[in-house]
Amino acid sequence: MLKRRTFLALSAAVALAACAEPLVDAQVAGQLNVVSVSVDVSGIQGVKGRMIEIAPERVERDIRATLASQLRQGSVGSRDVKADLVVQRFRLVSPGESLMVGGTSIISGLMTVTDAKTGEVIVPPTTVVGTAKNGWQPGGLLGAMTKASITPEDDYKQTVAGFAADVRKRLFGAKK
Repeated sequence: MLKRRTFLALSAAVALAACAEPLVDAQVAGQLNVVSVSVDVSGIQGVKGRMIEIAPERVERDIRATLASQLRQGSVGSRDVKADLVVQRFRLVSPGESLMVGGTSIISGLMTVTDAKTGEVIVPPTTVVGTAKNGWQPGGLLGAMTKASITPEDDYKQTVAGFAADVRKRLFGAKK
């Protein structure tokens, strides 16, 4: 029962994350140019949930590359900044969990944005949460069948992509 409560609380947090406030106001966001992205995965023991083994080096590399690409797409300003992310959780929803309660795969972490030249903190360590691009999976048999049709590798990739896109929206706004 505790696991179900934890899962439901996490799902509620994910739903709220979709409505999360921007990390900076629009004027500041318009000045930013992300020139560097670092990712630290030392705080996680790998990807949880589905039966998939992914080396921490790959998790770090995939999140960094995808997040850098997304943040550079949103960068239009002239103030060079660095984005540093410490991943705290990476969880893929299993077909069994989909059968019981539904859900979505998730990555969460702490992100800090600093001026690349001066080191000034623009965004202090702030929790960022992102979910899989394939979105919320319904519960019951339909949810389990839908989730079972998505390979663990595809779910992993969709979660990394969804997380990076969600972080970009938080930093630069939905229009970028």
